[in-house]
Amino acid sequence: MLRTLGQAQPASKMGDAELRYYGARQFSAQWRATLMALAGELFDNFSEEEALGFFRQIGIRLSRDLQLPVVETLEALEAAINTRLAEMDWGVMRLTVEDAAIAIHHNCYPGQFLDLSEADAWRKAFSAILEGLYTVWLQTQGGRAEMAARRRDGSDLEGFEFAYGL
Repeated sequence: MLRTLGQAQPASKMGDAELRYYGARQFSAQWRATLMALAGELFDNFSEEEALGFFRQIGIRLSRDLQLPVVETLEALEAAINTRLAEMDWGVMRLTVEDAAIAIHHNCYPGQFLDLSEADAWRKAFSAILEGLYTVWLQTQGGRAEMAARRRDGSDLEGFEFAYGL
């Protein structure tokens, strides 16, 4: 099981202007309309839980190709995850320890700062993809099979917050 050495340091010390720049930059116009349409169609034609489940499965599938090395500390895990996220241009994250969970703070995700009404479906879709990824990544570090990463209510434009634990 993962040995922690206290709370992880923030992965980024960027200010608001830098966060907005990177958050917008990472969602290229080439794919933006297609991915937002995909998310919109799934949420329009299936229940929210079915659509979220589909996107979580995408995250789980991606974890097969984006495996992490086994590490010994929370700090090393944060660094390994941030390396994978950087390879995909998917933002930055930091980990902190809470009472019964590991908190995952994810910022600068693709499309984070879009000011479009359709962006809500994309944000839900992308957060579900991250739930699948983070669940597998933390389980492979010694987490229990019944534990999952789930997005906390209220996280969106300021970045996603997930909790991995019971």
